[in-house]
Amino acid sequence: GAAGEAPDDIFASYAAVQSVYNNGDLITLYPAITDPTGNITATDLTHITLAAGYYLISYKVSVIFPTANYMQITPHLDTGIYFATSTNGSSACGSAFFVLYAPSPTVFTLTYSGSGRATGGDVNLTILKLQRTE
Repeated sequence: GAAGEAPDDIFASYAAVQSVYNNGDLITLYPAITDPTGNITATDLTHITLAAGYYLISYKVSVIFPTANYMQITPHLDTGIYFATSTNGSSACGSAFFVLYAPSPTVFTLTYSGSGRATGGDVNLTILKLQRTE
């Protein structure tokens, strides 16, 4: 077919620094760059609504543990990260990258699980809507 002009990319990014997480907390995500198209919308500071489609999602979370602990970060929808330490005063971090298919509008969250409190939490999340139609 005829080559046309490439459509604009659709993306958004979120971040938080110096957060404190307790077991079962949804991670707070402050908008850094918003999506003006409405495909990626922060419903509140812990929920992001994605319009139907394919998305490339990448996130990184790091924390500080004052005592031996583990960290599991679980997206509401897909692949999570895990880190464990048996020493006091440890830092922990992890990252994940995955393609998500949302057949209908879908809510995205990140949840912290751990055997204890985590401090100094730092999170970066980038969501890119892919141009794939099916």
